[in-house]
Amino acid sequence: MTQYSMTPINNGTRMRADHNTFAAVIASYNRSQLIVGDEVWEATADGNEVKKGDKWLHVTSVDGVNLTDSGWMAYIHKGVAVCNNFKEIASPPPPTPIFPDTFTLTDPSGAKAEYKFVRIIE
Repeated sequence: MTQYSMTPINNGTRMRADHNTFAAVIASYNRSQLIVGDEVWEATADGNEVKKGDKWLHVTSVDGVNLTDSGWMAYIHKGVAVCNNFKEIASPPPPTPIFPDTFTLTDPSGAKAEYKFVRIIE
């Protein structure tokens, strides 16, 4: 899953229950704290307390600590940056499968044979 990070520009930056300023405030965070989230919402049109192109991040952790109550924090509100250093966090590559040292085969009669690898040929 893609994640995103950003840092508030000022102290007291609010995280809200929804991606608008009418929603209840859940918590406030300070300048330079690392905010991480999993979804970006972008306004598609101007409206009451919103401007087309405003962006909000669904926050899931702050300074590396997962939140019990996630919420939304503005990245851009009414055309003005509330946070900076917005980045998409690259997903780690899937783990490389580990080749086993041995494996056991069982034939239909129940006889088992263990095979041990001496070397791997390309």
